[in-house]
Amino acid sequence: MSDDPLALARALESGGDLRASAGAYDRAYGLDPHNEVVAAQRREVLDRLAVEEHGIRFRYIPAGTFLMGSEQGDPDEAPVHPVTLGGFWLAETTMSWATYCDLAGWEPPPVGMPRDHEPDPNARPDPSFFLYEQNKIRLQYCEDQTLEATDWHAHVPETERLSIFGAPQRADSGRPWRYDSKPMVSIGWQDAETLCRQLSTSEVRYCLPTEAEWEKAARGGLIGRRYPWGDQSPSPRLCDFDRFHEFSIRPVRDLPPNGYGLYGMAGSVWEWTSDWYDSRFYAAGPVENPAGPAEGQERVLRGGSWADCGEAVTVSFRMTRTSQSWTEGKWGQHFAANVGFRLCRRDR
Repeated sequence: MSDDPLALARALESGGDLRASAGAYDRAYGLDPHNEVVAAQRREVLDRLAVEEHGIRFRYIPAGTFLMGSEQGDPDEAPVHPVTLGGFWLAETTMSWATYCDLAGWEPPPVGMPRDHEPDPNARPDPSFFLYEQNKIRLQYCEDQTLEATDWHAHVPETERLSIFGAPQRADSGRPWRYDSKPMVSIGWQDAETLCRQLSTSEVRYCLPTEAEWEKAARGGLIGRRYPWGDQSPSPRLCDFDRFHEFSIRPVRDLPPNGYGLYGMAGSVWEWTSDWYDSRFYAAGPVENPAGPAEGQERVLRGGSWADCGEAVTVSFRMTRTSQSWTEGKWGQHFAANVGFRLCRRDR
């Protein structure tokens, strides 16, 4: 078999092994990302491997080895080390509020509550109070046309909001209120994992990506670069970031995708991974399909957000938070307008 990754990729593609071909094209692209022929052929194979399920487009991330971490960032981003992963799929965009409610079988936004929830007469307050508080944040940050929320946290349902604050500024005031094109926010990793378990079958497993899977996907096939698009500093043309003063999230597809066809991997909202956080894990963790420490106190989030500066939206920056499911009836650090998630898909 040829040592030339492009020749190997073409041979594998001709033989019908698209997944292996995608891995070889990925290596060829990493060596020469400016080669338009390689980029086009790689993109064609990756498009053929994309999967549409549950109204979500999942992009294939080829198996292979990549360099994880950075020597230019914070101490917990080092050392740079090779990590080998199997192939997997990642949702093209972060989960929207409307899609989450649909998949969970809940009332659609702006209600956003389980249809079968029965208040607990012994709970003070009932756990649904905490979901209601999360939904107050989502009502403006997740609405497709809203250009500016009232503030960071204190939101009220649409009918009350209009009478107290007046109509919020919207890009198109004539359009129906919808919650499809912006990320869902203020969600704990427990509730994201609950949805994953509900959707999983004997053939397909849905989950949060591991930290390593997230970083490989964010890099888009580029080697040693700081951002999903390369080393160019973040700008409004490339990334939704550094807009805390504007109290808004841009629709995810308003900005270009990375090399794997994924939108919003830098800025937009922080994304939960499945890993517990350990600042020294890179130095001692396994190099093949690492899943993070066996236990911990906080989970890792990646990607930065619309409210963060450029230093936080690199592909290697690590952030952590605790969280609880709303069903536990507790406040959490994830009650914020910049914490979301996207689904990972694996074959069983």
